[in-house]
Formats: sequence, structure tokens, C-alpha cells
Amino acid sequence: MSIGMKNLKVLLGDPRHTTVGAHSYFVPIGIGYIGSNLLKHFKKNNIELKLSVDSEEIFTLLDEWKPDIIGISNYVWNSHLSKFICEYAKKTNPNVLCVLGGPEFPAGTGAIKIENNTEDRTYDKCLQFLIDRPFVDYFAYSDGEIVFVEIVKQFIENNFSAKLMKDRDEPMKGCVSLTKEKNKIHVGEYMSRIGMEGSVKSEGRDTIPSPYSTGLLDKFLNGIFVPSFETARGCPFLCTFCDQGLDNSKITTFSVKRIAEEVSYVAEKYSKLKTGTKTIAMFDSNWGMYEKDLRLADEILKVMDKYDYPKYIECLTPKSNWNNLIQINDKLKNRVALNLSMQSLKIETLTDIKRRNWTKEQYIEFLSKVRKRGKDSASEMIIPLPSETEKSYFEGVKFLMDNEVQTRTYTLMMLCGAELGRDRAIKQFDMKSKWRILPKQFGEYCGKKVFEIEQICIETNTMNYQEYLNCRNYSFIVKLLGHPVFKPIDKLTRKLGIGWFDFSRAVTSVIQNKDYKGKFKDLYQEFCKESHEELFETREEAVNFYSQNENYKSLMRGDIGENLSSKYTGKALLILEDIITTLFYVIRKKFNKNFNEDLNVVLDSSEKWLKNLYLIDAIFSDSKLEKVKKDELKIDFDFPEWLQNDKQPFEKFKKNSTYKFSLDSKKIDYIRSEIKTITLLGKERERAFSRYIERRSSESNFFKKEFEKVM
Repeated sequence: MSIGMKNLKVLLGDPRHTTVGAHSYFVPIGIGYIGSNLLKHFKKNNIELKLSVDSEEIFTLLDEWKPDIIGISNYVWNSHLSKFICEYAKKTNPNVLCVLGGPEFPAGTGAIKIENNTEDRTYDKCLQFLIDRPFVDYFAYSDGEIVFVEIVKQFIENNFSAKLMKDRDEPMKGCVSLTKEKNKIHVGEYMSRIGMEGSVKSEGRDTIPSPYSTGLLDKFLNGIFVPSFETARGCPFLCTFCDQGLDNSKITTFSVKRIAEEVSYVAEKYSKLKTGTKTIAMFDSNWGMYEKDLRLADEILKVMDKYDYPKYIECLTPKSNWNNLIQINDKLKNRVALNLSMQSLKIETLTDIKRRNWTKEQYIEFLSKVRKRGKDSASEMIIPLPSETEKSYFEGVKFLMDNEVQTRTYTLMMLCGAELGRDRAIKQFDMKSKWRILPKQFGEYCGKKVFEIEQICIETNTMNYQEYLNCRNYSFIVKLLGHPVFKPIDKLTRKLGIGWFDFSRAVTSVIQNKDYKGKFKDLYQEFCKESHEELFETREEAVNFYSQNENYKSLMRGDIGENLSSKYTGKALLILEDIITTLFYVIRKKFNKNFNEDLNVVLDSSEKWLKNLYLIDAIFSDSKLEKVKKDELKIDFDFPEWLQNDKQPFEKFKKNSTYKFSLDSKKIDYIRSEIKTITLLGKERERAFSRYIERRSSESNFFKKEFEKVM
């Protein structure tokens, strides 16, 4: 089929809000696959293709370039921006064909069919979804790579007219669309995922040309975006909180040779950049689970040896065959993320959410292997999941903390495409919800304010709202104490026979006490207040609130609407001395039964050392570095030396010691410049610092002063 002399302009967008910093800097591999497959099928035609993640660029292209077709991603973090893009596109050019695709859709992702049923009302909700989006012509519920080819084919056959296509009032393969009367939906025939033939080993996705090696993604290989790769599409697990849990499609893969060539292509590009990220990301739901991933590691190693790239590989840990990932990490110079999210440790909860975790014994074995490789481990928990109680949540956190796992707790998102976002589950577990803005996900475009508001669960039949808040507020303490700057205190308390979980509960109890005073307590109370006040009864209420000028300004400043755990962890490190005071107060007052004078010397020296160790104050100081540095520190217990030999008894290190501190001006200037790339210093320093430490969440040495022992 030939277009003749007419050019067909196609815009593929993965729009991201960047008003106060983007949430994602990954290369948009999804629209890359769609674009490269489209060009393959219409290589004899005059197709002009543009890819964009920049929202302002997308609106400019709609105004000036005037595409014939737009295909826009639709996730929870950009769903209403994508909706507005389609609205704006239609008003600019009524004949532009607008297509959405992604998991933020009532039918979920990978659905084989969409039927009406009384339990979940999926059909009715898909209908309402499109009624709310009258400017969207088609929603691709099957994989975008193959659906978009069909859409372009039909557009050409209908004389490049969106109106003619809609006037036919017929289903489009792989898509859902409104009927002409707008009271029903057309559900097009399901289109099989590319590479469905054979087993997971078939590597049939190689038929999609590489968007990397063909140069389609070159504009994103600038050092800012993290190159991403999807070696396999699909997930074999059915976790009900995840929008892939309802994916009934078979897993399909690219070949090892194909992905290896892409990694090599990217490495060569990035090796020529003077600055830029050295990280890549594997977007598979379970990278490392299959034997092919081991073979891919051998090929990536060749790239590492040639370019010393990548320095770090982000990935989602597989829920089985974890030994594969250990082997992959060892092959790849210990540069692979080795975290495993448990979500919950309660058996009934795991059954309810169709989650298959490792056993505790397997997890402990995994942790021991991780530590042998010099890595810290982290795990995610989600609240309130079905059957989870306040008591069982604390028991799960205790297990993780007692095994030295940094624990992060997230509130359950009731994604409309996931099982726990559907009517049947909501009724079964008596789930109650509220609404809040997604951090960073807002902006003003062409005179219209757009907000991404998420629905979250705040109560179930086993955890009420107050219990949820108890867990949520405590989770801030857990995250804060998990920061590497507090690792020395962790070692100290464990040596004293104080469990880190018990210590965290004691800290919480102290700062909740009405008689205790301090900046840490004030900060904790602020967190508790905001964790309640960030919630709204409806999406409309949230939008109306943030649309008001004063509230929008507060949102821009970061006073409201931020990720609270990150925000308050950053604020906490800015009052680090007060927090250290509180932590040592807790040790002395709550765990002092067997303390003697020698232990008091240990505590006094340790506290003194930590209060002088970090350079965070110097980063934001207006004074010259020579004036803010502290030259010498005298301590009666050699705490820094003990930290290097923490299995040894304290007595061996009870001696007068003197250390000299100095400030590395180059390090401080570098940190300041990095923070300035996020936002300006000054009034927004807390927001900037919070986001910066999230980037360096696993590092503590970076914030230490230089020191040497002089006596």
C-alpha cells in the first residue's frame, strides 16, 4: 500500500510533567518499539515520525508540525495530561487521529477480551472512560506495536480522514472505541502479542526493528536519560496490586544477540559523552529469572570490558530463580541491583493478593549472599493490603529490620487496571479510598492546569484508617533510620544488644511523648499532620483545591504535594545534630539497665563523633569553608576505629584519640552544583536536598568530611 506523494505525519508521545522536575528520566523504549515497528511496515510510504517525552515540545509540535496521527501513552502518572493533549490536538486540528494506550484503563493491560459483567463492571467502566475522553478516537487495549500498524493502515485506507474512520462506526482491531451514539463501546478483535509463537524461548520479538541501532532513540542518548531495555514482555505472576497481574498474554522475548547489540550501541554513544548517567535499566518484570538472562550477562560483560559501561544496572528482582540474579551480578562486576520487595510477610495476605514470596529462610540466604558482595539490601512493603493488620505489618517490618534490610513502605494504589482497583475486590475486602496528588505530576499547559490524582486505599476490613495512619507515620521513622548516615548507630545498638526494630519503636514512643521537646519531634508531628491532610474524598475535590492560586503556588514551592517520605527525610538530615541527640537520648533512657561508666564513655564519644562527621551544614552555609570547618576532635573512645572492627569488644578501643577534620571544597561545590540542577538553593533548599539524597540514598561517605587520626 502506497501513500503516494502525501506525507503522513505521526507523533508518538510518552509525556512527562516537568514543572518541578520529571519523575522519570528513562529512555522511552515503549514508543520506540511502536515507532520502529511502524516504520518497518510502512517503509515504502512517506511517513514522518517524531518521538517526544517533553510535554511543551508535544504542544509545540501540535501547533507547528501538525501531525495526522498521535499515539500517546496512558499511565497513572500522565493519564490526565494525555487526555488534555488529545483535547488540544482535536481543537487544533479536528481531523487528527488520537490514540491512547497503556495500563491506566479499566480493562488493564494484556486483556484477551472485554466483557460486561455484574461483579467488576469492566465494560461499563471502559465506556465511561471514553465518554470522559470524547477527543480520544481509539484506546489500544492490545500491545501497541501491532495495534498501531493496524490503525495507520486503516487511516490510509480511509483517505487520511479520522472523520471517515469514525463515521464507519466499526470496531478497530485491538482497540476500544465509542459508538457513534456514544452509549456503547466497540471492542475490536484481540491482536496477539508479537512473538507469541512457541515458548518463552522463541525470541520472536526480534521482528521489531531495534529503536536503538536504527537511530530512532538517538535524541534521548544525551547522558540525561537512562537507557532502558525490555528483554521480555509480560509477567507470569498474578499479583493483584499490579496492573500486570491481569495480563493473560504469554511472555515473549527478544534474543540475547539483539539486546547485546543494543547495549553495545548505547555504550559506544555514552562513552563519547564527557558527563552523563552510567546507569541502564532492565524493564522486565522479572529480569534474571530465565536462562537467557545469564547468557545476556556474558554479552553485557564484553561491553563492560570494552567501555566500562554500564556502572550500574537497575532491575526488578525475579520472584523465583534468584540464584540466577546473584550469578548475573557476579558476572557483571557486582554492578546489579539486588533488592527484593516482599510487600507483606503475612501468609493470608500473600494468598489474598496472589503473591508468591520466597520463604523467610530463602530470603535470609539471599541477604547473606548480598552482604558478602558488599551491598545493602532494601525491601518494599505495601499498606493496607487485604488481611494485613497493624500488628502483622509491624511483625513484617521487625523481620526485615532485624535482618538489616532497609524497609520502605508505600500506600496501596488502587490502579483501575489492577485487580485491587476493581469492584469485586473492593467489596470483598471492604476497601475504603481517598485521593491525593502524585508527586511532581502536575503542570500548566496552554492556559490549563493539569493534575494527576491517584486513588489510594486507606482502610480495609482488617486495618482501619487510624491504624493505617499509625503504620504510615511509623514508616517515616523506619525510612529515616534506614538512611546510611545512621548505620554507625545501627552497629552500636546491635553491639549493645538492642534490636534495630525495638530501637525504632522506642524512638517513635519518645517523640510522641508530650513532654519531649526538640526539632525531631516537631518534624515528626509535621509529617503526621501532612499524611492526613494530603488526602481528599474525591478526585474533583483534590483538583479544585490545587487549582486555587495560593495552593498552586504552594505546590510549586513544594510546601504541599511532595512525596512525604522523601521530603521529610531530606528535612530531617538538615537537622541531623538534633536527631542524633534524640537517638542517643533514647539509648540512654530506654535501654540503660546494664550501662556502666565505661559504656557512657562509649556513648559520649560516639555521639560527639557523629555530630562532627557530616558536612551537610557546610553545603548550605554562606560562610567561607575555612571558617565552618572544625579542625580537631578529641574523644575518649575511638569510635571510628571500632566501626572498622565492630565485632571486637569496646574495651579494645577505650583510649584517648584525636582526629583532624577538613572540608573538601571541591566535593561541596560539586554537591551544590548538583542540587542547583534540581532547583535553586535558598527557599527551596529542602525540596532540592530531599530529591538529591534520594538519588544518593545508598551513600553516606559522600556526606562525610575528610578526617585523619593525629593521635
